[in-house]
Amino acid sequence: MSISVNRSLRWCAALWFVGFTAAVPVGAQSADPLRFVRWPVGDVLSAPRYMLTLRAGLTLGVAAGGILAVSHFDRRFSYEAESFADATPTRMRKVLHEVGNVNIIRPMAVVVYIGALTSSNIHFQDAAFTSLESIVFANLLTNGLKLVIGRARPHENFGPNSIKPFSGRRSFPSGHATTVFAFTTPWFFYYPGIASGALFVLGLGTAVVRMADQYHWFSDVLGGAFIGFGVGYLLSRRHQRLSRMPNLGLSANGISLTWRL
Repeated sequence: MSISVNRSLRWCAALWFVGFTAAVPVGAQSADPLRFVRWPVGDVLSAPRYMLTLRAGLTLGVAAGGILAVSHFDRRFSYEAESFADATPTRMRKVLHEVGNVNIIRPMAVVVYIGALTSSNIHFQDAAFTSLESIVFANLLTNGLKLVIGRARPHENFGPNSIKPFSGRRSFPSGHATTVFAFTTPWFFYYPGIASGALFVLGLGTAVVRMADQYHWFSDVLGGAFIGFGVGYLLSRRHQRLSRMPNLGLSANGISLTWRL
């Protein structure tokens, strides 16, 4: 059954890739391929500057406070998720589980990125790379928090308030929610619209199924969604801004100034 589900996901990814490349116009100007080396380095080096600001501090504070507040309703939301998921076909539940599986989504994002490089659509290349980088960075952050926080999963029967740092417990935040939102968010900001916005439905479905099967509490999936969306949003905005910066270079005719589109 898992092989069949994975094969279905691969076919969906292939059709999705063809649809995106066919639906958007081809970029008229080539871009420096080394941007895919410079961008991650710059993203890491600029992170402290972006995070050590009043706006970032307020955002993180509000998010943390909101997650802490809703954690009091974890049991209730878990029961409601179980009721909702019971009405979902078994095959669909398995698909929603795999949508957030980093061992499937990350290789899929790599394939989409490599496929994008074969096209001349610079915008599509940037979106595919940003989505892949978002998954990697968001998962690193999530795994670090899992290690430090050490929250017990629902099926371990310790309750939602059982937290033991560095205990090996890995409930908060949800890695599946992190992965699916990190993957889909850049596509929305590169191609805003109903079609790309509908991708977030996958994240909601994955969150509900993970709660229903007692892998996560509601606050776990909320925290994972915040991390995935936040990283995807910041990388998308930064890369889109960098792609429009003027590029000063030398040519046979002298110095040229172009805009990276």
